[in-house]
Amino acid sequence: MNRNIFCNIASKTLKIINLTHKMSDKQDTKSKILQGAFKLFLQKNYEKVTIADIERCIGMTRGAIFYHVKDKNELFTQVIDTYILETQNIKNKFKFKAGCSLKEFIDNYLEGVRETMTKLELLGINNGHRAYFGLIYQAVQYYPDFDKLITKLFYQDYELWYEVVLRAFNSKEIKQDIIVDSVARQFRYIYSGLSFEDSLKQGLDITALQQLYNNYYNQIKNN
Repeated sequence: MNRNIFCNIASKTLKIINLTHKMSDKQDTKSKILQGAFKLFLQKNYEKVTIADIERCIGMTRGAIFYHVKDKNELFTQVIDTYILETQNIKNKFKFKAGCSLKEFIDNYLEGVRETMTKLELLGINNGHRAYFGLIYQAVQYYPDFDKLITKLFYQDYELWYEVVLRAFNSKEIKQDIIVDSVARQFRYIYSGLSFEDSLKQGLDITALQQLYNNYYNQIKNN
């Protein structure tokens, strides 16, 4: 190969590698900013969070922070996008196999809840569910149309439960005198109801949730 051609190829390759590294570093910095801001907004209401608070929490200057986001409002919006809207998207919420049984789905759903709770605990947040509910209510107030977006995600969650319960009904995994819609809603409301009530205490009791799910499943399963 001509030496000049080889040098040109090598030079271009190095530029691509350097650009890739820069993009990766930029993404890592952005992730650090969002995670730090997420923890901060879990602990303090949006209107009470100051720029100085953000600097201290993230460990970066405001110039470095606002290189990645325009202002506090955009930072809050991106935190909500990343840690609520994307997290609550059924595609990201938990892992399950297509065509799984209702029992398998329940177990996978519970594992997803456990993983979410563990992530909040690693941030050092006491009673993560209370803090998370608080952040959701902040988003309703400060994020335009958030109520519509989160309602859409809740409906997608219901649709998935409905699909799984219907499959269990058709395969005769569960009794044939049940109403699919009611059962799907019941499973959703067991979690949302217990989660909210426990948020006013010490946080969600995952063992109690598992027990409630298993008890309800045993009531409707075919013997």
